[in-house]
Amino acid sequence: MNKTFTYINLAIVSIAAVLLCLLFVFRIPDGNVYTPNRPVNDNWEYNGGASPNVRQGEKADPEKPVFDPVNTISMSRKIDQATFNGSDLCFSTCNLYFKVYLDDKLIYDFKPAILPIYGNYYGEYMHVVNIPEFEGSRTLTIEYDSLVKGDWTAFMNIHAESGASYIMSVLQNNFWKFILSYSAAFLGLMLVIIGLFQTRRPTKMLETIALGTMTIILALYTHSGTHIMFLVTGNPAIIRLTEHICLALIPAPAMLFFAAITENLNSHLVKIILWLVSGNFILCLICLVFGITDFANLLILSHAIIAIGIGFMIFMFVREVKMDNIKDIRYRYILIAFSILFFTGLIDILRYYLPGRADDAAAATRIGLTIFFIVLLVYETTSLIDTNRRSLESDIQARLARVDGLTGLSNRLAFNECEEVLQNGDSGKCLLVQFDVNDLKKVNDKYGHQEGDRRILAAADAIKSTFGTFSGTWCFRTGGDEFMAIMTGHDVEKEYEEALKQFEKYIAEYNNTEKPEFPLSIPCGMAVYESGKGASLVVAERLADDRMYQRKVEIKENKQKKS
Repeated sequence: MNKTFTYINLAIVSIAAVLLCLLFVFRIPDGNVYTPNRPVNDNWEYNGGASPNVRQGEKADPEKPVFDPVNTISMSRKIDQATFNGSDLCFSTCNLYFKVYLDDKLIYDFKPAILPIYGNYYGEYMHVVNIPEFEGSRTLTIEYDSLVKGDWTAFMNIHAESGASYIMSVLQNNFWKFILSYSAAFLGLMLVIIGLFQTRRPTKMLETIALGTMTIILALYTHSGTHIMFLVTGNPAIIRLTEHICLALIPAPAMLFFAAITENLNSHLVKIILWLVSGNFILCLICLVFGITDFANLLILSHAIIAIGIGFMIFMFVREVKMDNIKDIRYRYILIAFSILFFTGLIDILRYYLPGRADDAAAATRIGLTIFFIVLLVYETTSLIDTNRRSLESDIQARLARVDGLTGLSNRLAFNECEEVLQNGDSGKCLLVQFDVNDLKKVNDKYGHQEGDRRILAAADAIKSTFGTFSGTWCFRTGGDEFMAIMTGHDVEKEYEEALKQFEKYIAEYNNTEKPEFPLSIPCGMAVYESGKGASLVVAERLADDRMYQRKVEIKENKQKKS
């Protein structure tokens, strides 16, 4: 039944995941819905003006704006009613302040206030500029100031489109990046929680927590290229800051995980990386607090530490492989995936320094993260299955160690553990009922131990089918022909009387049905024990045994009188 419920939940989760995908992937079907999408990247010309870097009528490339630290640059192009036809001007910018004019009318002004903590630049920002209705043709003018010189300053993908359609296409184009990043973040969080609360060995705990931390940081780093967080926060500067901080921190958990999995935590290489990461992070904080320089200027230091960490890990990996220290095949797979992840990260670092701006700075890393995420998911799933299997085997062994092999009742070990619970209890009343099977030796001597075992089984069934049916009652086989029932509850005396009547009736029916040569006879004695009142459990057990023996003598005397 539990498996059925589990499958039902998995089916519901799968349906929810499919619905989530449908939300992002499918639009209203085309038909009467008209959403023009025309590129507006070409036919721009510089207007000249104060800047000596441009000339009047010179062709302008919005994706490669001219840098002038003093003067504002102006560029224009003609637009007509057919081009826009009620559409918006949609585009992204990177590290630019600008104004948009339709003829001489200002229709958009973008100059955000950048807090010192965000550095000197705001990163990438998406814009939807509403173009007022007009007839004929108009001149569209953009005046801009570059915040930084280089490839990371640009107008990107300028086109005429409905603003809602533009945002939807951004969501659709980045949906799988978004799912990857946040699935990885969720998995990383689960790993940290498992490491904190489910892992007992210190090395395994560190391995799991470091792996989870590294996965979360990588997810935070790669999510910046999805644009979805920008739509949520509207603040590209904090996304840029997050990206740089993640780059500064990532070598620490990565190195700790790698060292834990290869059992090299005491290596000096680990300490070197931790000191480098700490120094780089403190330096970034100083720059943020005191505004000494933009933290992007320290990016080369973060990249260098990552490269050093990769070199150290390659050295450790090669050494462990040569020494054949990595026995678990699953560890080898995850180390290979780990290596691919950092190799793709190294590719992104190299792309950063090559000419030409990359639209997605984490494109290669995202590929490595995808491979790593799949392998990690398989690794953790198999580890969880293996852990559950071993836990189940341990539970089964623990239960078997406390079960009598012949009768299925709890054995002497379980009874001793129950005694400890009763003795250490603060308060509570229970009844101890001692049983003993008569004539077992006679049956064994005449018919053998196999018939004697049948008599013990009959006695166990009688106790289990009567006393054992009451809530809060435990039944034990404490010796060869000795049994004990412990009854608890608010109205335990009344339940005992009822159980005793059922017990005697059960034995009578058994003897009438089976008609054994030696009728089944099981005398019993009861004693009350109250924990927490200075009473002795041993005394109560002896009293129950004495009363059982008295009942045994009475049965024997009655039998002699009848004979």
